[in-house]
Amino acid sequence: MRAPTQHSTTIARLFSTHRNSPSHAPKIQSFGSPGRSPSIKTLASAGRLRDAVRLLILRRHLGLPVHPDYFVAIIKPCASPGTLMEGRQLHAHMVISGFNQDPFICNHLINMYCKCGSLDDAHWVFRGVGKKKSHSWNILIAGFCRFGFLSEAQQLFDEMPKRVAASWNTMISGYDRWGPCEEALEIFVRMRRTDCNVDHFGLSSAISACSNLRFLGNGRGLHACSAKIGLDSHVQVGSALIGLYAKCVELKDARSVFDEMGARELFTWNSMLAGYVQCSKIDEALLFFKEMPERDVVSWTTVVAGLAQHERNEEAIGLFHKTREVGLMPDQISFVSVLNACVGVLDFEEGFKIHGQIMKSGFGTDVNVGSATAAFYAKCGCMNDAKRVTDGMPLVDDFSWSVLIAEYAKHGQIDSAHELFQSFEVRSIPLWNALIGGYSELGLHEKAFETFEEMQMDGKRGDEFTFGSLLMGVDLLGMKYGEQLHSQIIKIGIDFSVFVGSGLIDMYSSCLECEAAVRVFNSIRQPNLVSWNSMISGYGLNNLDKGAILTFRLMMALGVIPDNITLSLVLDSCSSLLALYEGTQFHALARKLGFDSDVVVGSALIDMYSKCENMDCAAQAFSDIHGHTVVSWTSLIGGYIRCGMWATAKKLFEIMPERNVVSWNTMLSGYAKYGFGLEALNLYHQMNKSGLLPDQVTFFTVLSVCSNFLLGENGKQVHAQIFKTGYHMNARVSSALTVMYQKLGKLADGVDLCSGFIDFKHGNVLDRTEPDAISGNN
Repeated sequence: MRAPTQHSTTIARLFSTHRNSPSHAPKIQSFGSPGRSPSIKTLASAGRLRDAVRLLILRRHLGLPVHPDYFVAIIKPCASPGTLMEGRQLHAHMVISGFNQDPFICNHLINMYCKCGSLDDAHWVFRGVGKKKSHSWNILIAGFCRFGFLSEAQQLFDEMPKRVAASWNTMISGYDRWGPCEEALEIFVRMRRTDCNVDHFGLSSAISACSNLRFLGNGRGLHACSAKIGLDSHVQVGSALIGLYAKCVELKDARSVFDEMGARELFTWNSMLAGYVQCSKIDEALLFFKEMPERDVVSWTTVVAGLAQHERNEEAIGLFHKTREVGLMPDQISFVSVLNACVGVLDFEEGFKIHGQIMKSGFGTDVNVGSATAAFYAKCGCMNDAKRVTDGMPLVDDFSWSVLIAEYAKHGQIDSAHELFQSFEVRSIPLWNALIGGYSELGLHEKAFETFEEMQMDGKRGDEFTFGSLLMGVDLLGMKYGEQLHSQIIKIGIDFSVFVGSGLIDMYSSCLECEAAVRVFNSIRQPNLVSWNSMISGYGLNNLDKGAILTFRLMMALGVIPDNITLSLVLDSCSSLLALYEGTQFHALARKLGFDSDVVVGSALIDMYSKCENMDCAAQAFSDIHGHTVVSWTSLIGGYIRCGMWATAKKLFEIMPERNVVSWNTMLSGYAKYGFGLEALNLYHQMNKSGLLPDQVTFFTVLSVCSNFLLGENGKQVHAQIFKTGYHMNARVSSALTVMYQKLGKLADGVDLCSGFIDFKHGNVLDRTEPDAISGNN
């Protein structure tokens, strides 16, 4: 601990000022009734701390008695960063008056410095106390734990001559909050070996640590311990147990604890509500929400966030507005959640209105809310508005900048993304990740690898997200790059990460190296649901759909509960095998687990039934979905197209409430497959007019149409748009361009695929980049 030089100098200066200038004692303005001088306690309680300190100094100069209570009365209101100077001034007067050795006053002084965040000063005062009691130790330990200085807190804890329950509880709570949570459990075990009684504070913190670690077995042990000592019905312990079981996806146990609790506080109800949301039981969460005897902003925000996370975005927006209607002011989490919901439905108008509410509520300068607002505008394609939001924020974190960089890239503005990235003198890993991820999103994997090499030259080794983006490009760049990445992943020690392990499984699977994917999966020490999903997906990618189904059954046998992604993957394998019987079995399982109304599972069911040419069941699966999205609509349309039912598909496409690039691509691919070339180009023109940006699939499909139907002029116009959006650098699109010009017999004329398109009539390369309206005529 370094010596608090600044503190000592301040005290010396104040000491000198008061000692040498008694004639300049400040005048205290009257307070209260006329003719009556205010007391020190009255001034302190009114927040007039400087006047209170001056009055204290005046009393000493006038020879009036100064009691310890006067110091305490001023110290208590000084416990905030904005009043640190007044606190130091008071400390100086304590030294002058000889009260700096009083343990009672010193404890208040230590507490004041801790709450002001001035831990060096707190430690300095603590070391100056002669005979320290446990309370002095506990105050300073709590101060270090509050700001996350766990090593300093641990050192003090180890030096304590005698530890009481509060000492143990403070350390357990500190490690639970800041980590590593294993240390919290270790200290709790050590506490149990002493003569200290376990109370609800320490027990609830230990249970919370098990929740964070997903240590269900240890948590059940603590549950048994709480029942043994009679604390299982305590509201704080009960709420912690609910949180434990919910995070470990043991919702029945969570509800059992809730039902057995005698007394419940609002935060207990909120814990159970959050449990339903965490376990993806949104409908049950909504029912529970209606049953709650009272609700606060946390209750409303929990449901809004849950709906947004599960893509029930319109409901989330509606419930957000009801929050305001009942007279509650949304908090930061509410605004972030509803903005995410607006992104989910690309509702610019609604998000714009919410931005206005954010400004009126005073949250415009909040970092998290500002980041969410900038992300909303960026993901809606309004990059200038997103930039204005970041420019107006007093502090912009790397997350906000990385979102801007990534969205510039996703919207084809890779030059703007690179320019923004280059504007930073110091580039953090999230910023590098955003640029690498942007290149990967556009399929520019060679550029992504080049950027990664620059990142390494900048002294950054990368993290899970870096390698997750790079692994996406291995199927195009070859296994040589993949093996290099795998060796680096092992070298920096993140090969056991679930995220990276899943990426490696996906990489080997996409490169048709399923045996290697299995080896990676087996090397993961504790595969979780994400790992299982990657392995099931890997078998599907390698056309080993029976292996996917067997892996799913093994996962179930080991007690791993599938989620909507797992069920959709295994249903995809049933689709590939045309295994209608197994598909109906998994449909029954989905219904049992409550996922039959889930949009992801429902879409997979539609796809499975349509591939098995059972459109009646596909239509029924569509009807069962609660809260349709563009995905479910697209699945049904794709099913009708697959079965050749064009009239129904067209009708659904016309009435679907929203369309994304996948739904347009589905119709385009259908037209191309069945030989409707001019209709496909007409649809492509409509897509452009809708304001939706084409992706590599769109361009590949349209170029194939131009090739097959020898629509040269249209192909050149598409080429112009490809160049404008940056997809000319995409390997698949570039290959399609080459094939198209070869079929048109123009490749020999010297077409430059990266600089515009040819005016074949006059033999000139045109520099315009705006595509003309596609007329459908050659």
